[in-house]
Amino acid sequence: IAGDPFITLNERGALQQVGIYEDEPFNSYYSGNTVQICPVGALTGTSYRFRARPFDLVSNDSACEHCASGCAMRTDVRRGKTLRRLAGEDATANEEWNCDKGRWAFKYEVKNRISTPMIRNAAGQLEEASWPEALAAAAKGLTNAKVGVLVGGRSTVEDAYGYSKFARVALGTNNIDFRSRINSAEELEFFAAANSTATYKDIDNADQVVLLAFEPEDESPIVFLRIYKQVRKRALKVSTLTPYTSRGSEKLNATVIKMVPGNEVAAISAINGLTGKSVVLIGERLSETPGALSAALELVNKSAAKLGYVPRRAGDTGAIAAGAVANLLPGGRLVSDATARVDVAAAWGASALPTETGLTTNEIIGSGTNAVLIGGVDPFDISAEAKLSLSKKFVVSLEIRESDITDIAQVVLPVAAVVEKSGSFMDWQGKSRKFDSAVESLNRSDVRILSMLADEIGKPINLPTVSAARKEFEAIGNWDGAKPSMKSTVTGSSLNVGADEAIISSWRNLLDKGSLQEGEDNLAGTARATTAVISQSRASALSVKDGELIRVSNTYGAVTLSCTIADIDNSAIWLPRNSTNSQLIKVLGTVGNSIVKVSKA
Repeated sequence: IAGDPFITLNERGALQQVGIYEDEPFNSYYSGNTVQICPVGALTGTSYRFRARPFDLVSNDSACEHCASGCAMRTDVRRGKTLRRLAGEDATANEEWNCDKGRWAFKYEVKNRISTPMIRNAAGQLEEASWPEALAAAAKGLTNAKVGVLVGGRSTVEDAYGYSKFARVALGTNNIDFRSRINSAEELEFFAAANSTATYKDIDNADQVVLLAFEPEDESPIVFLRIYKQVRKRALKVSTLTPYTSRGSEKLNATVIKMVPGNEVAAISAINGLTGKSVVLIGERLSETPGALSAALELVNKSAAKLGYVPRRAGDTGAIAAGAVANLLPGGRLVSDATARVDVAAAWGASALPTETGLTTNEIIGSGTNAVLIGGVDPFDISAEAKLSLSKKFVVSLEIRESDITDIAQVVLPVAAVVEKSGSFMDWQGKSRKFDSAVESLNRSDVRILSMLADEIGKPINLPTVSAARKEFEAIGNWDGAKPSMKSTVTGSSLNVGADEAIISSWRNLLDKGSLQEGEDNLAGTARATTAVISQSRASALSVKDGELIRVSNTYGAVTLSCTIADIDNSAIWLPRNSTNSQLIKVLGTVGNSIVKVSKA
């Protein structure tokens, strides 16, 4: 299914045993599936081996919290601890497979957990407090302030809806954004104008699939498997807009639309031959180039191809639907539409809702606010300066464990991890997968904490439970009004580079330094090697060979990595966005479309 070398039978006869290919490493994002389908249980995962017998476990249907693929999962628990996770069966999503990250990255839920509320004292230290004390301190700091709400992309639909309602009703603002990453104002227009209707079934029946700034094997592994299945079955045509031929592109036998970072608009405009049976899948990274989302939407509209927007995080699609964004109310209703505001205000029992489009993530972190409510955000996913900027504000953090945000927060409120609460995640298709809590816990879901905080502020949102939030969100439903057209965005000029310079391109490897992978050393050990991709011409100029070290630097800092020589443009360089020795935002302050110096280390 995955197209990777896994296991073989070594020796013959009575000496025969299961082994790996001698000349090919056991190196795949899908290796855990060999454990699950082993008919006799001889293949086991290190994290579960000798920990329990199957009949000791309590099993629960669950949903994967790692990406937008929408996988059905099974979580097995013993004595209040998650011991293993398996792929569930769902023919409309992951069929019966999942990736190694979804299978094994769950130990984050027990590391450095926050169990009680905390308030920062006069000495600048966080100290434990009671819930009434913490809620009162948070309410005091958020009231009568220029306030914003940062949700993060990991929230369930119900929690994202709670943040959306809390911002508008309790705080009286549209300053809310779930995009804890590089983002743009153009992207907000895209959310409002785009009609993302593509599904896995459309991929199964497509005459061709076009990938725009989307590397499915790294950013949505089950989408990759569904495409790859059709490539193997009927030679589905796949085209991908990318700086070089990645491992995933090779497996898909994709036609590579190779471009220099920053020139995506011209490359998209040159794409032709799409039909009503074609599928265009857009990744969130496309927003990093001005005008690229506008060009992509124009391509879809003129060809009648089906559009699919595939964000990287599990909570992003649900956050858009729930209105956890500056220009949209729940159900895709425009903040700027008076009728839409009246409808939502009536559903919420509010006299009126704020009318102005709110601030974006960058504006909330910048000078636009002096108080911020934050739920599950890593500032180094946004910018190198984000933590410093937030440290100058009154910050209320809803978190499951210690983080860079709790380091600077004035009030910290503990919340439940995914395995400890019920809720749902909405996948890239717009399909919700509900799940119940698998582990008993005293921790509460975000929406419950927000409801308590709204009561303390004196402006209730009346969402005491997850089920109440779900019922209200579903009752509001999707907006049936006309979608606005998207304005064409002025594109930036091409970057000119010197002989010792290059333009950065990057994406996150599936297995990297992500916070939800912490604590699982065995999984981290299977991550792909951290390398920089350069052209043969650049390698010759630097006098380096495959595997030798190069140095990539700018005024922020430098990274030193081994190089891989590939079919990338000579003016470009590709680096993994958040891998070992290559955490670009922290070290270089950028992830793409900017110039760096490249030299031999």
